[in-house]
Order: sequence, then C-alpha cells, then structure tokens
Amino acid sequence: MGVVERREREKAALRRKILDAGREILVDEGYQALTMRKLAEKIEYTPGALYIHFPDKDALVRAICQSDMQEFAQRCLAALATSEPMEQLRALARLYARFALEHPQQYKVLFVLDSVPQFAHDDLVERGNPETDAYAILEIAVSNALAAGHFPAFQKRPQLVAQLMWAGMHGVVSIENRRHDGMKIPFEPIELRVEAMFETMLAGLSACASLPVASSGPSSEKAPVTSGASRARSRTA
Repeated sequence: MGVVERREREKAALRRKILDAGREILVDEGYQALTMRKLAEKIEYTPGALYIHFPDKDALVRAICQSDMQEFAQRCLAALATSEPMEQLRALARLYARFALEHPQQYKVLFVLDSVPQFAHDDLVERGNPETDAYAILEIAVSNALAAGHFPAFQKRPQLVAQLMWAGMHGVVSIENRRHDGMKIPFEPIELRVEAMFETMLAGLSACASLPVASSGPSSEKAPVTSGASRARSRTA
C-alpha cells in the first residue's frame, strides 16, 4: 500500500469515528449537548483534527443525518421486493415502526421535525430519490397500490394516502416512545398496536366511498421522479 492510499484510508477511518461518536452524543444527549470540543474529548483527538473533516457543528450534524437517512432508505427499499402493493405497504410500516422502537433517540433526530431545528428534511436528502429518501419509497408503494385498484376514493390523492399512513404510524410509535410507568393507561402490546393501526388504515382507506373534503390542492400532482425512483419502480414491475 502506498503512502497516499494509506493516508486516505486513515482519513476515512477518522471521519467514520467522528461521525459515530457525534451520532452517539446527538441521539443520547441531544443537539445542544453536541459540541466540537466535547466530541474531540470523546474520541481523544484535538478539536483541530475534527475541523479538517467538518468546518463546524452544523456540517457534522448534517453529515450524520444524511448518512442515517440514506441507510434508512436502503432498508426501506427492501420492502419493494414483493410485487404485491399491499404487502409493500405493510412491510414499510413494520420497518418504520421497528426502527422507531429500536432506535428511539435516533428516530427523534430524523423524524421529529424540531429536534434538529437547523435542518429541513429536504435539505438532508435528494427529494424524490428512493436511494436516499424513504418518503419517496412510500410514494412508490402508494402509487403501486392505486395502480392496482386499491383505495378507489383516493385515486387522485396519492400524497394524502402517503401522509395519512405516515401520520398514523408516527403517532403509534411516538406515544410508545414517550410513555412511562406513571401513566395510568393499560397499554396493549406495542406489536399489536402497530399491526392494528396499519390494518385499520388499510381497511378504512379501502372502504372509503368518497373523500370527506373537496379534492383540491396540489397533492393530486405527481411528485418529481428521479432516475433513482424510476429504477425502484422497475423492481416492482
């Protein structure tokens, strides 16, 4: 191995170490607790070594979130492996819930919109590209379901379907992540709540004869499709 190649590998290894340590502080202690000095102490490097890779804290947090968003999107792409649209939607719901429940702090960073106030979701991903944008994968699965004749009342409102499904699953997992022993509510098992919520949404969307409000607004328009989205759709053909 040449000197240049070895230095590049060492540089990449240090960058991964910085990202991993920064993520740990971010998800365990929150955005305000993460400082470049604290991170440098954690990995036993000088702050100057960190600034070679990231010019400031916001650049570091952005890199962490972008990396995690992309990893989550890659997991979700697996849900499109089946050709049955309703099974695609079920698989996405379970993946979303599993991630939220197994990584509650990381979920908060990525999906609770005010947890990292400096960044909007669309600043962190290439909107519409399922290689990086998990919401784009949900859009594809919803479009597949509508094309197969499911949810007839919502044929011109794919965004409404996607956002209702996201809201329903977000509600279930957020309540679970926030509940504590002092709450005097006899909670049913979370696995049952996840499955029941999604099956109820599917049944309700299927049974709905007409929209409860006028079909107006921009959501009937198709979202921009990138080459990545086209590739993902081709997997379900």
